[in-house]
Amino acid sequence: MTDEPGGPPNGVASDGGRVESEVATVETNDSPYPTDDPILARIGGTPLIEYPEPTDGGGISLKLESDNPTGSMKDRLALGIVRELEADGRLTDGDVVVEASSGNTAGAISLVTNRLGYDGVLTVPAGTSSQKIGYVRSFGSEIVECPNVDADDERHYRKTAERIAAERDGIWIDQYSNQLNPTVHYEWTGPELWDQAPNGLTHVVCPMGTGGTASGIAKFVKERKPDVRVVGVDAENSNISTAFYGTDSEAYDTEVEGLGKDHELPTMWFEYVDEVRSVGDERAFVQARRAAAECGVLVGGSSGAAIAVARDVASERPDANVVAIGCDSGDQYFDTLFDDSWMRERGYRTDYR
Repeated sequence: MTDEPGGPPNGVASDGGRVESEVATVETNDSPYPTDDPILARIGGTPLIEYPEPTDGGGISLKLESDNPTGSMKDRLALGIVRELEADGRLTDGDVVVEASSGNTAGAISLVTNRLGYDGVLTVPAGTSSQKIGYVRSFGSEIVECPNVDADDERHYRKTAERIAAERDGIWIDQYSNQLNPTVHYEWTGPELWDQAPNGLTHVVCPMGTGGTASGIAKFVKERKPDVRVVGVDAENSNISTAFYGTDSEAYDTEVEGLGKDHELPTMWFEYVDEVRSVGDERAFVQARRAAAECGVLVGGSSGAAIAVARDVASERPDANVVAIGCDSGDQYFDTLFDDSWMRERGYRTDYR
């Protein structure tokens, strides 16, 4: 690994032209979590592409985590945490892996447990999207659907996961508190991004839900180049930004899946993040729709929020070289943000300009 970022983004020549034959990936044996399984070996090594939407200033590269097997960055989290638990003896043959998730982590845990021979149990809140539950069912994990209740209610999906793990002598992943969450991204996603990053990298922009991805990447990049600014992306009505800036909290209310939280989590390493910017639901959705319609880049709402912030940053600094993290694929949101009726029902505009 070098002390400076590599050359231009994948598929981009030094003169700005396209080089179709040069698609950079990270080989499996470069991963800190090597595996002989041909499916799990596809996790990581995701491309960094030049994002083609023009800006008023600097350039943007987009890391496409949608290239992971279940279409999101959570595949890294699932494989990394399970491998770490195996390495220190906390997870052994015959154990049950339990996790609470209303989003992409459910599918990722289901895939990893399927391939590594563990029983998986996923607790989900009522109303979890059929696409995301579909991954769990397809890979053979057990689903426990829980009512939408307050977090301190024993029926809450996180408390249910904790109880099931205790009753069945299983391992609860607990992505919201587990320090292995940001550690996996420090050990894996950060180094991979650093090797792919354009010369003169100035900013990394990353959505924050659990905060693990942004935190792990931030720590790694800051240790190599402290003047790279790391910008976390929060939902507009969320309390990651209020916790970061020490302002009064507000009612958590967002429709962008996987973005924001109602309070600070232990997996948020704020000391490595320079600023947090908030994005409203409509802007996140419209940006994701524009990315697809005008740029051929199919991403979800949290990635739309990250692209929106990356465009702001690039416009503020003409010499900016911004890397934004595209968390997942837009094909999980055809019945929500890409559906005109769904958008209109919520008062959001459906044009993307």
